[in-house]
Amino acid sequence: MLDRTGKDWLIAMYELYFDDSGTSAQSQIAVAACYISRKRGWDEFVKEWDDVAYQEGFSGQAFHMAHFLAPKEQQKKPWCDWDADKKKHVYSRLAGVINTNKQIGIAVAIPKDVYASLPERIRKYHGSEHYTFAVRMCLMRILDWRIKSQITLPMQYVFDWEEPWTAKHQEISSLMGGVHEKLQPFFGLDGGGFSFQHKEVYKPLQAADVLAWQMNNYMPKIYPQGEREEDMERLLHPGFKLLRMYQEMDLGFFAEPNMKAWVQKIEEYEETYGEYYDKTI
Repeated sequence: MLDRTGKDWLIAMYELYFDDSGTSAQSQIAVAACYISRKRGWDEFVKEWDDVAYQEGFSGQAFHMAHFLAPKEQQKKPWCDWDADKKKHVYSRLAGVINTNKQIGIAVAIPKDVYASLPERIRKYHGSEHYTFAVRMCLMRILDWRIKSQITLPMQYVFDWEEPWTAKHQEISSLMGGVHEKLQPFFGLDGGGFSFQHKEVYKPLQAADVLAWQMNNYMPKIYPQGEREEDMERLLHPGFKLLRMYQEMDLGFFAEPNMKAWVQKIEEYEETYGEYYDKTI
């Protein structure tokens, strides 16, 4: 990444990589997922990720969970030629690379019909795209992590590629570019910035793709009641367990009950202070 602050980016700066899942019109759930680490951590990640790709036979190809787990008849090579044991082995290695080099994983999943049922004035502020709302909720978790970890250094936000004319690109650009100047340091945007990049080149985006897929796969299993600790052992995909157990993660599952509670708080705020708007971003 570019050094925009005059500081040693290798030592000091953080990079955050965002990907999504379920943003197609056919999907019922929208997910935003990201991993954060220092520049040095991502350098090690890329080296180790490339080593796995070379040793396991997919060097030069981007890793997409949707292709990795696609039915054999779709002919997504080389994945379609692998048996279950090979896939389990490769996934375990990649999960290990992610866990070793990331500092935290943050993600939010929300059923689209739940978001669509929110009052229009709230959706108008938070974005017409379900994914934009998920990103906004991730940003609040990132803010919380930075405060708790006493992190004040800038961060580069890297989103998976979107064409500039798409609604998703425009809403994310408006969200990230619209953070008030006085609040930018809290999100690390004062010396960082944001961009849209291709995961074939910016390989940490492939790690975010893995987390996003697991979130999208898990959400229908816990909807509408939300995640309950007593159900996790039974419902968690083994691959998701690898990413979550003994790892620093902050994951949000926006089922109907907690969304209703959130709207109720907004309405209580409006009764006291007037029209709602988020004071942070």
